[in-house]
Amino acid sequence: MSRRAWVLPGVLASLLAVLFVTTPADIWVLEDPSSGTYGISWSAAMTPWVAAVVLARVSLVVGVLLSAVRPGLATLLGLWPFGLVVVIGWFDWGWWLGLVMIAVVAATHGRRMALAPLLAALAVATVYCLTFVPAMLPVGPVTSGTGPRPEAEVLTVYLGMTVAAVAIAWAIGAGNRSRRRTAEAAVASRRALESESVTAERARIARDLHDVVAHHISLVAVRAESAPYTHPTLGEDARRVLADIATDARGALNELRQVLVVLQRSEGDGAARAPQPGADDVATLVEQARSAGQDVRFTRSGDGAVPPTVGYALFRAAQEALTNARRHAPGSPVTLDLSAHGALARLRCTNPVAADDDVAPGRGLLGMRERVESVGGVLTVTSRGGVFGVDVVVPTRVGAAPLTEVPRAVGPARVAPATPGGGA
Repeated sequence: MSRRAWVLPGVLASLLAVLFVTTPADIWVLEDPSSGTYGISWSAAMTPWVAAVVLARVSLVVGVLLSAVRPGLATLLGLWPFGLVVVIGWFDWGWWLGLVMIAVVAATHGRRMALAPLLAALAVATVYCLTFVPAMLPVGPVTSGTGPRPEAEVLTVYLGMTVAAVAIAWAIGAGNRSRRRTAEAAVASRRALESESVTAERARIARDLHDVVAHHISLVAVRAESAPYTHPTLGEDARRVLADIATDARGALNELRQVLVVLQRSEGDGAARAPQPGADDVATLVEQARSAGQDVRFTRSGDGAVPPTVGYALFRAAQEALTNARRHAPGSPVTLDLSAHGALARLRCTNPVAADDDVAPGRGLLGMRERVESVGGVLTVTSRGGVFGVDVVVPTRVGAAPLTEVPRAVGPARVAPATPGGGA
């Protein structure tokens, strides 16, 4: 509960405490059987009960303080002191006022439990006005009427004031809650507008990216496909290489369209979404690399299931590793191992590089690390002894704790954390 919510109960409890301090607690009230009236004395017979009265007053003050968070407990703290009436012959007027305060504070918070202290306060007021049981005030004990019968007008005033105070408190609380909900709705609306603006900007960037990049990639595909016709003297090997270039370009266009769909998903256009590649598609990725002339030695082992999200991360890691090898070590053989055993999956890619090759990590490796860590995996990259290596280990069980290092369960890593090299 916020600090502001404690202001009202704190103020009311302070006022109630002041009333109790100024009200006598050692008065003994006796009934005169001959006249049916009450007499007052400061007899020593009241002394043992003074502590009980003081405890009852403290209970009411604490009840008012707790009424904002525990209205039920506060009502109990405000009701039990009235059991002392059968012994001491009177009740503190502040006890009744404390019940009203508890009901008022609870009503400002919209609590249904405000009904309990309200009914208790109405019952006490009714008994007080229909009998001659005195209520103790700073001036001493007083009754509701002056004649032989209590005045009905006093009962009406008590009931009316009590109900009116609680009703006003409830109305004020309802207004505050309404304003708070309005402010929260305004904040939510502003955030939604900001999110919509970001989404629209993403969609615009996606369209621009598609228009610019797709244009150039399509030119590559068209030129590769038309080259055998514009240059009839080309040999079969050249024609096969150009056909592979055209195929790769068409594949790049398809992936670019998938990225465009992802960026436009929140537009609600209902565009079809192609399934994302997974661990089983790494073999296809290797075949594409081999067809482009890259020497890739690929092995797949294990029978463990790989979830789609983990498989997608492994696929992208393999794609980036093969791209790095083509870019920084062209013509060198690449070894790619993919395994899934138990609750872990592992992808290892190594290729020889020059001994002094020490290339700073670029966006590709940084993006790979972020993607692997997003699924709870760990990535280690090294350039040691003329061998550049990428080692990815990810958990395959849902809810598994994120990894912080390569576990021994998947075998000793041939690459250890060091300054990354050979990647971009």
